[in-house]
Amino acid sequence: MRRRRPMFLALALLAAFAGLATGAIVFAAKRDPAFYAATASRPADWDSHERSAKLLTRVLDLQNDIRAKAEWGDTFTAEELNCFFIENMGAKDGLCDLLPKGFHSPRIAIEGDHLKLGLRYGEGFWSSIVWMDLKVWLVADQVNVAAVEVCALKAGQLPFGSQSILDKIGDVARESSIDVTWYRNKSNPVGLFRFFAKLPRPTSQVLTLEVKDGKLTIAGRSFLDPAPALPAGVTPLPTP
Repeated sequence: MRRRRPMFLALALLAAFAGLATGAIVFAAKRDPAFYAATASRPADWDSHERSAKLLTRVLDLQNDIRAKAEWGDTFTAEELNCFFIENMGAKDGLCDLLPKGFHSPRIAIEGDHLKLGLRYGEGFWSSIVWMDLKVWLVADQVNVAAVEVCALKAGQLPFGSQSILDKIGDVARESSIDVTWYRNKSNPVGLFRFFAKLPRPTSQVLTLEVKDGKLTIAGRSFLDPAPALPAGVTPLPTP
């Protein structure tokens, strides 16, 4: 019996250490990153509703400008985008369907030239924040191509190296006519995002895509079709 006590003690200690390790992993996985926690508990209110509505109008105006104006562009702040996410992309909101299945409640932060994007996966106790630290820039020698470097990909505070997440990002982008190709630059994944990919001959060009100091700026130009030529002998009406 005495010989068995050391074995039982060793097993008990092993089980205790395993329990502590598991608890530490769960705690780390459930610990929200600071940028997400700063906005996650903010309730929807009149201010966020108004700012969300204005942002949606500006996005629609930008889409129209791309089709109708020679030059276009706008700047969106991280706070404006988060107001939109609070109002429209919670677990039960309709626009949540635009995200990969199981994800909801996105939040972003723009710190220097880094964009941090976090999304909650699942609901209840076992849910966790999957988030990325990204660098974004236009590729100099290609038209309408932006590079997105994934500097970090984590679940809570744990590294989360999952190709499936990157594939889901690509699937969502392609639904918006953005083609995505992933490759690796040393240890970091880098995605090449080609805008207007479904158009055989794009008539618009992105000239500015800047992530800096809490703001996201996009601007460009469009090559508008000239007015159709009038038949011979027809005089155009004077401009009122």
